[in-house]
Amino acid sequence: MRHTLDREKKRYIWVVISAVIQGLLLGIYTVIKSGPLLCMPLSIIFIVPFVFWLSQEHWGRRLFNFIAGLTLTLLAFWIYRLWSLYSPDTGFYFVPSQKSDLIRVSMAVFMLIPFFQCRIASWSWKFPYSEIFFQFCRNLFLLFQSSIVIVVFWGLLVTAGLLFDIVGLSWIPVLIFNPLTSIPLSSLTIAISITVAIKHPGIDSLGRWLLSVLSWLLPFFSVLSVLFLVCLPLSGLQSLWNTGQAGTLMILLQFGTIILANAAWLDGTKTPFANKYVNILAQISILCLPVYTALSLYSVGLRIMQYGLTVDRVQAMFMVIITGIWGLGYAIAFVMRKWPVWIGKVNITAIIILALITTAMNSPILDPFRLASSNQLSRLKSGEISPEDFDYIYTRFNLGRYGYEVLSELSESESLRVRNGVNMAYSVSAEDYLNSTRTGQPPLMHRQEIISGMKVYPEGMKLTDGQKKYLVSHWKEMQNVRRSDELTCVFIDVSASKDTHNLVILTREAGIIYTLYEDSLVYSGMISGAFNPGEIMRNVIIRTVEPEYKDIVIGDRVYHVISE
Repeated sequence: MRHTLDREKKRYIWVVISAVIQGLLLGIYTVIKSGPLLCMPLSIIFIVPFVFWLSQEHWGRRLFNFIAGLTLTLLAFWIYRLWSLYSPDTGFYFVPSQKSDLIRVSMAVFMLIPFFQCRIASWSWKFPYSEIFFQFCRNLFLLFQSSIVIVVFWGLLVTAGLLFDIVGLSWIPVLIFNPLTSIPLSSLTIAISITVAIKHPGIDSLGRWLLSVLSWLLPFFSVLSVLFLVCLPLSGLQSLWNTGQAGTLMILLQFGTIILANAAWLDGTKTPFANKYVNILAQISILCLPVYTALSLYSVGLRIMQYGLTVDRVQAMFMVIITGIWGLGYAIAFVMRKWPVWIGKVNITAIIILALITTAMNSPILDPFRLASSNQLSRLKSGEISPEDFDYIYTRFNLGRYGYEVLSELSESESLRVRNGVNMAYSVSAEDYLNSTRTGQPPLMHRQEIISGMKVYPEGMKLTDGQKKYLVSHWKEMQNVRRSDELTCVFIDVSASKDTHNLVILTREAGIIYTLYEDSLVYSGMISGAFNPGEIMRNVIIRTVEPEYKDIVIGDRVYHVISE
């Protein structure tokens, strides 16, 4: 009995220690802006403690071996990623986002945990799929209840913070909501909630009840899926692409169908739908999955053909392929009349493929940074994109070692335009680029180059140094501009006053009007519309006309008349 108590005490101590360490490291990561600490192994810091908390009931040597093996695997992934991200030019001053890697690895690990939990519990690799499935569901419900607990916990913290602020103790909320305090508290709350829930016998009953509730959402979800696909030909694919979120939307639809299908048919031994027609209706959603996969592939493929591969597009393709494997597997099982008996085989096969692809993407085989660099370079060499359209800055700062190798090769190009683009990228400091990513604006040097290179009309007119400086520093109105040929500057008086003079900066989306004051500019207004700055002055004469209607003044406010 005493040995059992000592064992439980050790387990609780390690749960608390792991939660505090995780919270402190994540808190430091959120506070820092640049430097080597940005290279912290997020996958290890985030994933390993969660795996330990979910598997802590199997306390013993086998659990320690499993945790050690997982840590070493994630460490190998992290070391390779550091190597691929390290650029001899910028070092680790700026590290591209690790979110894609974290999401991808978290998916694979969370899917694989139940296999190892069953192995630790049974001392054997021979166990039925039903045990894997219900262990997976148990992990899911433990995370679900911990998310509820953390929401309630933060609600109490916010309430307490407001009360302390009212009574004049404002330093307490400042301390509580500091990332170095709030994140460790959150990690500790999640760890404790999982630990308490594991010991509660009602967690499995709650899980089965939730699965039963979710299963009855599938028929309604199936109706929506069918209606969406039926209406799609009537509205046309273009309306779907115009949303800008077509790929994400269809991936979410697939994930929803896969989750609800597993909630309905569980381990494939029975169906919750006693009514024959409801059962058929629920299964129709399975046949919709390959259609969504085809549309998602077309959507992502279209963007890749137009603009080439980027790290984000490789990640999007990964999500499409993974959901597609599940969807195609379910559809094949349905067509071969093996549904839902084959649901376990499809799930296990898909999880193994997910793990293999995740491993390949954390190695040179399918490294998103290598694929993006190689693709963009080949597009430039083949003439698919012009030297002006090639994103030298993205290549330098976002593609790590592979991007550095691409720019090194391009610096020896015979094309002067290519070499100028490389030199422009190298003229941007890492600090300036980091600031530009936060503001969404091009780096300072790039903005200066854009303003200096834009066309100015009428011929012979020039911007002063002060006016150029103003435009560079006030970039908000030109947020989406990335090249000189996307701007045209026109000196034209649009004010009724003879004492003021104006210029108009035409972009693809708007015309920004400024009033000239000696060596500076003052923003005066804008005109909306779709313009082609590079062509507009060659074929179109710009002039001003008197308004058809005078402005109306009511009290101290001026109203402009908008006519048809």
